[in-house]
Amino acid sequence: MFEKYKPSKKKVLETTLRLLRENDLQATSMSMISNESGVSMGSIYNTFSGKEDIVNALYTSIVEFQTEAVLKGFYDEAPIPRRFENAWERVVQTSIDYPDAFQFMEQYSFSPYIYEASKKLAYESNWCGPLSQLYSEAIQEDLFISGNPRLMVQMHWGTIVFLVKGQFQGNLELLPELVQMAIRSCWNSVSTSKGFNLSFED
Repeated sequence: MFEKYKPSKKKVLETTLRLLRENDLQATSMSMISNESGVSMGSIYNTFSGKEDIVNALYTSIVEFQTEAVLKGFYDEAPIPRRFENAWERVVQTSIDYPDAFQFMEQYSFSPYIYEASKKLAYESNWCGPLSQLYSEAIQEDLFISGNPRLMVQMHWGTIVFLVKGQFQGNLELLPELVQMAIRSCWNSVSTSKGFNLSFED
């Protein structure tokens, strides 16, 4: 996930992400991060101003990584229903493949530890923006009911969060058919043409 960074920064980010899964932020000290990552305190402070700076770097890095993963192939020429389904499938798969990142974003997205500049950057550049534009296109083509596209995306994200948490908690198994059913139910919740078995065929 942090492959683009130099080794020392990559180790610090990976270690901090793991430690935050095991402890809360208050219980995660800079010395713990240094000891667990094998990166000296001096090297860490050459890159980060402190623990909150590391957390913000984690936040923006995860947003960037998730966005790249979700939007892979998103701009290919395909019918809106297919692009809708593919994008949400990637959201689900990325969340499952990187559980620590999913948990971090759920826990810290609205945390006071996240700088306003980081939140603004994430809001303007994350995958929700392009997906909202797709919803706008669907509204314009009378595929979706009239409404706020970004709000629709957030409503559907809530459904995905419920499914992913259920998988992690052992309450359900996210088999492909269940994921497909959930995604198509999201489509039908805002579709102008109702019907659970709405065809997504090209």
